Amino acid sequence: MLKDMPWLTAQRARLYASGIALVLVLTQARSLLLFYRAGGYGAKDFLLGSDFLTFWAASLQILAGHAAEVYVPELHLLAERPYLRDGYEAFFYPPPMLILCLPLALAPYFVSFFVFIGVTASSFAVVIWRILRTPWALVAILAYAPVYLNAVAGQNAFLTVSILGCGLGIMNRRPRLAGVILGLMVIKPHLALAVPIALIVTGRWRTLIWAGISSTSLVVLSGLLFGLDTWLKFLDVSHSAGQALENGEVGFSLLQSVFAAARMLGAGAGTAYVIHGLAALGMVCVLIWMLRQKISAAAERSIIVLACLLVTPFSLFYDMLILALPLAWMLREWLKVGFPAWSKMVLGVTFLAPMVFYLPVLYQLSAVQPLPFGAPVIILFCWLLVRENTQTRRAAHGEPGGSAVRARSTLT
Repeated sequence: MLKDMPWLTAQRARLYASGIALVLVLTQARSLLLFYRAGGYGAKDFLLGSDFLTFWAASLQILAGHAAEVYVPELHLLAERPYLRDGYEAFFYPPPMLILCLPLALAPYFVSFFVFIGVTASSFAVVIWRILRTPWALVAILAYAPVYLNAVAGQNAFLTVSILGCGLGIMNRRPRLAGVILGLMVIKPHLALAVPIALIVTGRWRTLIWAGISSTSLVVLSGLLFGLDTWLKFLDVSHSAGQALENGEVGFSLLQSVFAAARMLGAGAGTAYVIHGLAALGMVCVLIWMLRQKISAAAERSIIVLACLLVTPFSLFYDMLILALPLAWMLREWLKVGFPAWSKMVLGVTFLAPMVFYLPVLYQLSAVQPLPFGAPVIILFCWLLVRENTQTRRAAHGEPGGSAVRARSTLT
């Protein structure tokens, strides 16, 4: 009964999602009101959209003609100081990200923040709506906790979801344009490590070549705009990102990788890297095996995105917004062909797990440490896709234990 969940009809799912969306919207409205009354600051001097400040400060330095100083922490901190009351928001992004940051400081911080979040959130909503193609997509978006986590943090996950969703979504129909779009992930390359592997395995050479042209063009453009010294400074400061990861300076509970989970359980940095490396290698093997099977386009795209999230050791809570893509792709697929065993449960767990993180962070309960949900949820979702593919292949060959053959849709 639990694995099939026949009581969870589409109508009831919409009702539950509407209730969750209402609660989250009201809760977020309350938070924004508190921020407004406190001049944009929350408890412990937390700045609304604090991560966005690192982008805005980078723009301030670029517009002043000192792009390379973005990668000098002491000087970047000075650019943040007018708004940052405590700590430091580091800038570890490669120089192509500076192209996106360039115009941000043309407006005051809070104006720029709301415009940035509004524009990128709109692109995210369009991508999800084009997958689900139903007005209820908006309800699903409003009921998904990472939407609020990313917005409050002022991060760029709306943008990365839009790039991956759009690029992977059109690679069968428009391979060159898909490559150009996927190449934009050079602004955050550690979240797209599985994409070139997938393109090679599936023989999508045109997409791979145009992704290379796109990313290389952005690298060259950033060098022309900001100077070679900017790249040298970036390479020089990159070791700090590794140290921040290893030492938990970001907070292991905020990270969502296998590496972070191992560190939280007491493993040393070296041991955690080994554990993560084995998990990443296993994920790559699963990715290659799945892509060599006859699977639907929705499953293909989903396994690529899941691999991107599991392979990297540096993924934060707001990056889990990317899970909206496999959720949307597989939901649309299964609404057409029927839900396999355990699928409703896995979709529900994937959708609701971020709530475990959301509430303690939102209310800033110091006594409650947020629980990292990323790696377990990603592994669970991968298990479901592998299981369903195995069951379908067994049924197609008439083997015992195979499920009934279901029609496959090829979404393009």
